[in-house]
Amino acid sequence: MPASAALVFAGTRNVSGSRASALDAWLWQLRDAVEAAEDAIDELEYYELEEKAKERTITDWGFPFGKMKHKFVRFVKSSPVFNKILKKITHGDTLKRLMKSVDCLDKAAAGVVSFLNLTDHLNRGSSTSSHQKVQKLVDNDRQTCSTLSATIFVGREKEKEQIIGWLANTSAELAETGGTRTNNIPIISVVGHGGMGKTTLAQSICEQDEVLKHFKVIWITVSTSFDATSLTSKILECAMRAKSTADHLEPLQQDLKEKLMSIKFLLVLDDVWEDNKRDEWEKLFSPLRKLNMGSKILLTTRMQSVADMAVKVMGVKRDYCLTLHGLEEDENLELFIHHAFSGLNPGDYVYLKSIGAQIAKKLRGCPWVTKVVGEHLQGNMTFEYWSRFLDQGLEHFEGTEDDIVTVLRLSYYHLPIELQICFRYCSIFPQNHEFEKKELVQLWIGSGLISRRASSTQTLEDTAEHFLAQLTRKSFFDLKTKAGGFLLNEKTGGLKQESYVMHDLMHKLARNVASGECARIDDPVQLKYENDTIRYLCIDNIRSFSADDVKKISHFKNLRAIIIYNNQSVEDDIVCALEMIVKSSKSLRLFHSKLRNTFRFADKFGNLKHLRYIYVFEISPDMIYGIAKLYHLMVLRCGSGGLEKETYQVRYLGNLERLRYVSYGVCGFGNFGISRLTSLQELHDYQVGGRICNEISAIGNFRDLRELVVRGLDNVESYKEAKNAKLKEKQHLSSLFLEWSAPDQIITDDLVLDHLEPHANIRVLVIQGYDGPKVPFWIENRSVKNLVSLKLICCINWEYLPPLGELVLLKLLQLDKLPKQRQIGQSSDMSSSSSMDLLLPQSLYTLEVTACRQLMELPMLPLDLVVLKIHHVRVKKLPMIGKVSGEIIESKPSKLACVSVSRCRYLTSLEGSLLEQKLYMGTVQVLTVDDCIHLESISIPFEEMKELQELTVRGCPKLRTLTDAKDMLAPSSLNKLTIAFCGDVELPLLEP
Repeated sequence: MPASAALVFAGTRNVSGSRASALDAWLWQLRDAVEAAEDAIDELEYYELEEKAKERTITDWGFPFGKMKHKFVRFVKSSPVFNKILKKITHGDTLKRLMKSVDCLDKAAAGVVSFLNLTDHLNRGSSTSSHQKVQKLVDNDRQTCSTLSATIFVGREKEKEQIIGWLANTSAELAETGGTRTNNIPIISVVGHGGMGKTTLAQSICEQDEVLKHFKVIWITVSTSFDATSLTSKILECAMRAKSTADHLEPLQQDLKEKLMSIKFLLVLDDVWEDNKRDEWEKLFSPLRKLNMGSKILLTTRMQSVADMAVKVMGVKRDYCLTLHGLEEDENLELFIHHAFSGLNPGDYVYLKSIGAQIAKKLRGCPWVTKVVGEHLQGNMTFEYWSRFLDQGLEHFEGTEDDIVTVLRLSYYHLPIELQICFRYCSIFPQNHEFEKKELVQLWIGSGLISRRASSTQTLEDTAEHFLAQLTRKSFFDLKTKAGGFLLNEKTGGLKQESYVMHDLMHKLARNVASGECARIDDPVQLKYENDTIRYLCIDNIRSFSADDVKKISHFKNLRAIIIYNNQSVEDDIVCALEMIVKSSKSLRLFHSKLRNTFRFADKFGNLKHLRYIYVFEISPDMIYGIAKLYHLMVLRCGSGGLEKETYQVRYLGNLERLRYVSYGVCGFGNFGISRLTSLQELHDYQVGGRICNEISAIGNFRDLRELVVRGLDNVESYKEAKNAKLKEKQHLSSLFLEWSAPDQIITDDLVLDHLEPHANIRVLVIQGYDGPKVPFWIENRSVKNLVSLKLICCINWEYLPPLGELVLLKLLQLDKLPKQRQIGQSSDMSSSSSMDLLLPQSLYTLEVTACRQLMELPMLPLDLVVLKIHHVRVKKLPMIGKVSGEIIESKPSKLACVSVSRCRYLTSLEGSLLEQKLYMGTVQVLTVDDCIHLESISIPFEEMKELQELTVRGCPKLRTLTDAKDMLAPSSLNKLTIAFCGDVELPLLEP
């Protein structure tokens, strides 16, 4: 199929008129024939899988008479003559369709001579040989270039100075208004066509120290969807680092005014397109006008009309607008060299210096296209290739958006076929859609785009991730790391939240090259204009469709993927129409619906023999039986609705040996055997023991597991059983959760945990409910050195933890309910006088210690720590920040943002703690001291705490003074103050 898909687009370059139409028709005829043959072969394979499943069902759950009958039938079937006759009878229709598709291939092939003559004419004297070379790009990429090139900011110094000067120019604005602030927030707009670096310039501005010192930066990507309610919610979320619970405009506006009332902010509205809906602009700006504390708005857009609309609605002057043009020649050359020779020594390619300078000049200073072209040319570092690219690829380049897309198309056509297919597929998602890696990988696999592993040592996921890395490296995707303060990252312990985004010009290119194959429809009118050749369909805004509109989708006869991107409920008649579409889509590989309706079409799903991916909000019990007949199924996921109720039919899922991902809302893998599901990549809620006596050894052959949650480990009776799980052999395993369900039960073998040692590649580890006497040896000797997250919960007999400083990648450490824990950083065979050096990793982001009632002291905190939470711990004093090296404490800026201390009832004073280290208090945003009943004094250095937003001191009845707070103003950044049940404590002064 990938080859036939490529043919559809290979011949459409530089062809026009009647020849283009004829060629297009022939290519689709060829693709239809290839896919029909593929479906027939896939169906024959389905029948083989079905037969194996039936045999297993009878073997596992059949009655004695049924088993004996089955043995006789299997013996008869083993006869070659009988087997041949039986296949003709049972699979006759499939075989006929296969023969018919072969005939269609013959007919299509009759036109291949004309096709080859045409393509030979188009490519004669051009890049045929070079095209064959770049087909090997994926396999021959230099290791030094396998990750994203380092970012570089070139030029735009004049524009940067202008914007920073404008941001600082508060006095001039006050002079214009007679020394009083107006209710209008000044706006500066950056205008320029796509790829000119508007967003990059804005990002550079937001990173400047002089900007961060005076403004709280609030960054919003607006794009083509301009809705005041959604944008107000995004502003709140970005400002407060937490999602608002409100979902209507009025409460959102009230929240916005309340939260930002005393904050001086820089609001960046990036990539704005809307220049018409004045009422939406009015709704967006209305609450902002009440918040002018010297705040500013920076807007980026392609259109001057958008900039005009913004200043008109806000009621401010139109003077502040910058139009970006191309970079200077020397600047663009510097940028080109950076990307074309990234990871290489330019001195080794002196012969490319002159031609490279000509290419950079021809690109007319467009930064983004320079980046893409540079990375593209790095794939073929020959003078001939670069020269041909200059003479042919850039012959008519003038720097317009259409010219840019034309150049991008050249890069697209030089991608390997597999990457082209995956790129086109992404056109069905909205512009600026943020793809999570796992989500996109599963969609590609589930839609049948990736059906073969790149090598015997790789999984399908490895291949898909490699494709994504290549597309990202070549700038078809941008890797986006979600910045956001500690509240946003708290759940992940500071781990990077990465997503992949297409630049809007790349998205435009994807839509262009995917025309006729992929479609995203958000208006029923579009159905009239889409070709019936569509394979991959995304329906957005389905509530605007009637049932009759939905039925019109049936004219797409060859659908392979249907995605419904609305997280809401629709009318029953629309659901029925969708069920009809699904039933009629015989080639369907993927069905993904976020609709909150329950689809009750077991029989319809059961007949879709090619289906590989299902995502629905809720599964009905009768639907499970139909799903259990989908022997090609790889992904089965539910939304929060899950399975309506447990059903014995769930056990039949154990026959779907190709399942890779399954989640259906029930703690369910304890309800059926899984030993045959050796393709699983994730296994959640596997219950050892249970009603069918699952054994831990059942997962021994699951070599490709990436995530594993095992419960009921108290049912593992010996270390030999644990050893048979073969966790150490699972090199792909990155996340492991081990739970003993009855922590008060007597451990029959305290070596069980030692023999559940994971592979050294493990990154996320949770141990919960373990009743053994000590930490496993593989934590003691720190053999799991790639850990980024470690949670130890309810390990009730542990008294010591070893030093963890060697876990240099660790970001999150959570110790919860370790009632006998006495010390961190000392093993059971170490003396109490051991050095306290490197007890905690210097990279640690979050440290949470909860309900460790015997723990009297915490080690020195690392400088990179952002979140510290201590709850119900017996500490008598809080730790300090620093790196111990002999007697010297290394001093450098801290990143600490949140300090929460609660129910520490042995704490009497905070003297000698991190709160007295004024150097490290400047970044703290949230400080909470709660239910520390013997605490008498707190040192709070308000003067240094310029970013403090929330201060809570509560339930400290003996507290009398806030040291350093007397006669001192609380910082202006403070927007929430709670002091309650604290005796006669003096309150800090607040600014009027």
